[in-house]
Amino acid sequence: MLVAFSSLLLSSHDKVYASSRQSLQTFPSPTWTDTVGAEALSSPTIAVIDNVQVLVFGSESGYIYVLNAATGQNMPGWPEPVEIAQGQPTAIESSPTVAYLNGKNSPPSIIVGAGSTYVADQQGGLEVFNANGTVKFIFHTLDIFNEWTNAPYPSGYDQAVFATPAVGDVQGNGQQDIVFGSWDHRIYALSPNGKLLPGFPIDNQDTIWSSVALYHVHGPKRADDIFLGGDSTGRRGCYGGWIMDYAFTGGYEHRMWEHCENQTVWSSPAVGIINGTGQPAVVVGTGFGEPPPYKSDSYKLFAFYAKNGRPVPGWPVNTAGPSFGSPAIGYLSGSNTPAVVDTSWCMACSGAGYPNQGASKVYAWSGNGHLIWSQTLLGGNDFSSPILVNLTGSGENDVLVGSSAGLYPLSGATGSFLFGTSMQSAINNCSLQSTPLVAYLSPKLSGSGTETPTGNSGKNIESFGWHVFETCGGPKEVSPSGKVFSYPLPDTPSVAPAWPMWRQNQNHTGVAASTLHR
Repeated sequence: MLVAFSSLLLSSHDKVYASSRQSLQTFPSPTWTDTVGAEALSSPTIAVIDNVQVLVFGSESGYIYVLNAATGQNMPGWPEPVEIAQGQPTAIESSPTVAYLNGKNSPPSIIVGAGSTYVADQQGGLEVFNANGTVKFIFHTLDIFNEWTNAPYPSGYDQAVFATPAVGDVQGNGQQDIVFGSWDHRIYALSPNGKLLPGFPIDNQDTIWSSVALYHVHGPKRADDIFLGGDSTGRRGCYGGWIMDYAFTGGYEHRMWEHCENQTVWSSPAVGIINGTGQPAVVVGTGFGEPPPYKSDSYKLFAFYAKNGRPVPGWPVNTAGPSFGSPAIGYLSGSNTPAVVDTSWCMACSGAGYPNQGASKVYAWSGNGHLIWSQTLLGGNDFSSPILVNLTGSGENDVLVGSSAGLYPLSGATGSFLFGTSMQSAINNCSLQSTPLVAYLSPKLSGSGTETPTGNSGKNIESFGWHVFETCGGPKEVSPSGKVFSYPLPDTPSVAPAWPMWRQNQNHTGVAASTLHR
């Protein structure tokens, strides 16, 4: 580890502690904050390492951070550089995934994609770390074009892995495999030791931004299907983007179904039951890769049944602009079936009330595509995904969502702003392109040996219980440094959504699990 460099640039640990015992008229103050390298798209992940709950995330400075989630302090051996080329840290936009590649009785591994459109001339690929910060393996992608200029010839740099890796059992043999797409046009599936699985890579013939969702539908018992989106520039006559389902049968991957939309699919699919049929659906939005005049499938959110790819009745639905983030699926107030919540840029929002920053829209739809409510946020949003969690103690899910203007709490029942926030006034004004995370912090997993750690003031703080974690600041062009926040939730969540947050769970494995059913 480059100790001098990391301590100077990456980690000015001026932790800020404050009491969060406030009226519900305002959102609680953070229990701690930290200043780190530039933060753009890498979302925080929660895991347990050495019997301590830790917060894991990457930055454009090319480092992976692992912090004690209760205190914000660096864990031993961290941060560590992601070096696809030795001695050259690579900027990170992928969110880390933490998974037990060596089995539940061994420490977990941290898996992260490397590369960024914001930082040019760096080697892309995938790096997997052991829990102590040592490198388990590095996987090299291909160099087929210049991802910063779009020149159609090799640049001397392997293509980036922007997508967050999914980890699940895609062969049905109990093994935890790593699945991800890359800008080198390939869909990869690796064994826990970094070896390609039979039939991989799959050539998509265009870039892949979308992160994989895993859920068993076809193939051997317990084998997870691979659902993802991708770009397309003529493959099988498709211009725009794909939403695809691959399943491992007969010893290798088979394409079970796919849909060509005449706009790119940069959004990451979410999987959940959204209507009374009880059939899991794959929900995903379209991006803005196809230039104006925009195609007919722009500004839409699609839903397909996972089993056969048939459109869910009432879908697609219209949005006010492109969607990049992943939908959230779960119960909102007064509904017997899960709702779908997602965001988009608002291309028509301009003029008075939207000074230069533009605006975003947040929507909640019923499973049949009926619009329940929508809300407008200050600041553009094409990246951050919403999360569902009870904020008010009502017993029903609310919504936390970000934009370039900050982090907003919304009522799950009406979409109205909570805790005295408004379109012009968020919880904080830190530019948010990643997605917040909600997790329960246990005193037994603090690593402190105390029930309640104390902050710089010497007073007890609410470091345990339910917390929301946020990494923000925007790319380095917006801010050369990023911020990390840990907020105590004002109330205890009581309803488990089907797909409540980015990548479904706090480890970001991307696997739709038993929470599909209420």
